[in-house]
Amino acid sequence: MRKHGLTDLDAILTLARYRSFRSSAAELEISTSALSQMIAASESRIGVQLFHRTTRSVSLTDAGREFVEAIAPAVAVIRDATERAGERKDSPSGRIRVSATTGFARQSMPMFLSFMERYPDIELELKAEDRIVDIVSEGFDLGIRFSESVPKDMIAVPFGRPQRAAVVATPEYFLRHPVPKTPHDLLHHECIRSRMSDGTINTWDFEFRSKKIRIEPKGRLTVNSGNLARDAALSGVGIAFVNDWHVMGDITTQRLQRVLEKWLPAYNRPSLYFANRRHKSSSLRALIAFARSWTPDSNI
Repeated sequence: MRKHGLTDLDAILTLARYRSFRSSAAELEISTSALSQMIAASESRIGVQLFHRTTRSVSLTDAGREFVEAIAPAVAVIRDATERAGERKDSPSGRIRVSATTGFARQSMPMFLSFMERYPDIELELKAEDRIVDIVSEGFDLGIRFSESVPKDMIAVPFGRPQRAAVVATPEYFLRHPVPKTPHDLLHHECIRSRMSDGTINTWDFEFRSKKIRIEPKGRLTVNSGNLARDAALSGVGIAFVNDWHVMGDITTQRLQRVLEKWLPAYNRPSLYFANRRHKSSSLRALIAFARSWTPDSNI
């Protein structure tokens, strides 16, 4: 159970986030029956139903959605105040919840592990999902996305190395098909397409000497993550366009062959972002400072 004392409000926010009594009860470290009683008592006290319940699902009512949106920022402020009151300890402590895309979650894991080794009293929960997340209303302290995806009212801190795409396939694939020399050659290949979280198919963007080319890939296989695209490329089914972080090990071991390198310059670093609050907990400040100085090769 979280320790800032707002147990009923925590129960409501957690159930709104997980939409499951079992998962929410596990998060709060209480029984599902106790959680059900807390929610029922809260609804009785407030005088309105907050959740629709069936045997298979839980969802917010309209009133519940408005209530959650209203209390989430206030609960975050109280939690921060409680954590600040305990900052007389020699080392930062508490829980940090982080939302990241699947790729950035895996890429950032070495940083988080080093951070936890540095600060043994801090607990960290990392949730990987590629949908757009409102970190305040869903109870996260931090998010990791590209800077252009960070909401305007958030503070963004770039960290890590610049990102770069890679166009790859197996050497065996290129024995059966000609190696593309320009992006336009990809139109004659079997490409592994990626569907974005908004339902659109990802285009493949290239640039060389100020010349920009955008390709709409053609192929029979469509996936929704860099990891799946990498796995498909390793199977020999076609050419993948992924963040090079996913495939650097495969390129080094020559399981995958990189092409069109000169057309793929480095671009933005990911950003760690958070709400613009006047006060931040000691654990949050520690992670922000750690991320600012961290690089993939650093040993801090």
